[in-house]
Amino acid sequence: MQTARTVSKGIANSHAIGVFLGMPVRYGLKGANSDDLIIGWGMKENILKARAFARDHKLPYLHLEDGFLGFMSHPSIDARRMSVVGDRRGIYYDATRPSDIEVMLSKGGWMTPELAARARFIIDSLRKYRISKYNHAGFDLPVALQAVLENDARKKVLVVDQTYGDKSIELGLADGVSFEKMLESALGDNPDALILVKTHPDVILGKKKGHFNPNDKALKSQDRIVFIGDDCNPQALMQVVDHVYVVTSQMGLEALIAGKPVTCFGMPFYAGWGLTTDKILCLRRARKLKLEELVAAAFVKYPRYVDPFTRRQVDVEDILDLLIAEKQITRPVAKRAIAVGFSLWKRGFIAKFFGAGVRSTKFISPKSLANFKFKTGDTVILWGRKHDKEAASVHESVPVWRMEDGFLRSVGLGSDLRRPSSLVLDQQGIYYDGSGPSDLEKFLEQHSFSAREITRGRKLRKALLKSRLSKYNVGERGQLDFRARAGGKHIILVPGQVEGDASLEFGSPDIFTNADLVKAAYGRAANDHPEGAYVIYKPHPDVVSGNREGLVPDTVLDSCVDEIVTDADIIDCLEAVDSVHTMTSLTGFEALLRGVSVTTYGMPFYAGWGLTNDVCENQRFRRVRGKTVPIDGLVYALLCVYARYVSWEARGQSSGPEALVAAISEEAQKSAGRQINRRGLFAFVSRLGRKIKYFVEGVFS
Repeated sequence: MQTARTVSKGIANSHAIGVFLGMPVRYGLKGANSDDLIIGWGMKENILKARAFARDHKLPYLHLEDGFLGFMSHPSIDARRMSVVGDRRGIYYDATRPSDIEVMLSKGGWMTPELAARARFIIDSLRKYRISKYNHAGFDLPVALQAVLENDARKKVLVVDQTYGDKSIELGLADGVSFEKMLESALGDNPDALILVKTHPDVILGKKKGHFNPNDKALKSQDRIVFIGDDCNPQALMQVVDHVYVVTSQMGLEALIAGKPVTCFGMPFYAGWGLTTDKILCLRRARKLKLEELVAAAFVKYPRYVDPFTRRQVDVEDILDLLIAEKQITRPVAKRAIAVGFSLWKRGFIAKFFGAGVRSTKFISPKSLANFKFKTGDTVILWGRKHDKEAASVHESVPVWRMEDGFLRSVGLGSDLRRPSSLVLDQQGIYYDGSGPSDLEKFLEQHSFSAREITRGRKLRKALLKSRLSKYNVGERGQLDFRARAGGKHIILVPGQVEGDASLEFGSPDIFTNADLVKAAYGRAANDHPEGAYVIYKPHPDVVSGNREGLVPDTVLDSCVDEIVTDADIIDCLEAVDSVHTMTSLTGFEALLRGVSVTTYGMPFYAGWGLTNDVCENQRFRRVRGKTVPIDGLVYALLCVYARYVSWEARGQSSGPEALVAAISEEAQKSAGRQINRRGLFAFVSRLGRKIKYFVEGVFS
């Protein structure tokens, strides 16, 4: 088997590099054979030994570097790479010699209609969803910068600084003087324009040196020069500028993708092809390109991609699927999250779900909220609707988010203090509150699902069905034979819920107890099925465990229910019935996944979209616009866009639904045959142990 060898311990210790290359990676050159590949990172000084070894032993050498869709957020936040380029001749930012991408673009002849279509999809996706190499910045520009730009009617010209010593400057046939010429040209070419100088945030803080000093008196004296030191979404910035000046920065590529004119004072890989105005020449680059050809080369042909969650090789479109889903709904962006009323055991892990847009977290009690001294950049995060009264005191300028359990949780019950793998964050409301809008509801109302999104939803639904996962994944598994006892009658499953649960308080105005649900289902069954129906009641696992309220009186059960199941797995139940009658239970959604008919008596998130039979009065149900949502679109919206995931096996890093389904399925298989939901002393000791563990993590994390 071919092996990649390196003198870099960082490369050798990175499992991802082996996945990108499709071969094992070993540290050291000793013992290399004629089939091996020598690798090194970029054009750093430490690659000279490896390159010389490859040359002397007539072995292939591969220069590695991050691709142009690099990270879900930023490597300082999440170091998992999504793309790597491998170049045998040089590297894309080195214009002193040919690189593989330059040779590809120079020769041409490889562009096909399929590649052109893929390139257009990439361009449209990057523009629409503001996707870049790093994706940690907010979708919109910082509020203060947006205000400055909106209040200035002049033409906007962007001048991009780079950190001093950036290797791409020297290898891009430029130097420090190039930056002076660039600014002079931008000022001279655009005498009436506002000049925006984009510099690195660390330069503003004095941690690094740039080529333009924000404190330079001569520059500060010019009222038409504004320095931008904040992290900005590159595509958001491109939307407000008219022209972009660069030396070798990748911001020039961002500008081309955004359709903006670009002037280059160095020779980045995208210059010299007739797409930019170039102040220097590279005679090797003689062809005139279309943007689609450049994008196809840079994003399809040149890099290799790996899903950061599943760690499998994928195509660029698969990476875009992940990034688009992340961008399709508003996420928290804050310097500090004020987390209100979270129990001590949750504090060790809850901040992991806030996302890359939140820099720090402070936990406070609900009573402290009224007199809390907020700072600029704060946001408030509450658990569901639990502290609405206290939150009413928060000024409208401070964003308020609500957090709640997700839909793929873990093996075990939340009431048993099992650490969740999925939560949701919602700024408009929360998904179980049918009386008001939520981020999920607005997305479903306004979104037109693409074929790729429906396909992803379908694949995820099939994976759920194959793995037989539910929210809690508890109960004894085994085939159920209700039909042998039903005598040919229509079989109805009535899943119980925790009484007093917020989903009933805010989502089921008419029926909100299990006893009333059982009676309503029995009465409706009698009307809908004159030949008779077989009613099965399954109490909620938390009620069975004794952790929550919701018992149904025996008199109701005796008169309305044919059979009660407690220990059976919910998936086995769903596969053995004809329909489900529920208030707001997630079991209704799980039934829809399996094509089982669902009747709702409340206003759950999955009702009102043409998928369910809804009993709740329409005038109290807000989803009456006639919008229908396919089941695979609902799966995509719920699991790929709305929910947030964390992998505890990956030390609390973000994850995705496909990876989590695989992980929970594996964990559930290990737990098969065990009674997870145990009572008595063992359960008490287990819960106490988890509480102590998470408390320690919360204090010392």
